[in-house]
Amino acid sequence: MMLFAVLAFTAVFALALLSIADTLAANADKVLAALAGKSLLTQPTLVTRPVTVRVVSRRVSRPVAVQPRLRAAA
Repeated sequence: MMLFAVLAFTAVFALALLSIADTLAANADKVLAALAGKSLLTQPTLVTRPVTVRVVSRRVSRPVAVQPRLRAAA
């Protein structure tokens, strides 16, 4: 029984190591840049400038000029 527990632990541990190694291999340049203090997140990605917004209020609906009347049912 203990042999199965050791084998299961070893398999899960090996799978975790392989996934970590694969992730590091795919993103090695990003990891090294972050460790050197030159992370992409520290650089501004979008340069903006101040914008002035002008709001003009206007009427949305006009007053109705007709008077309501009752109509005869058809």
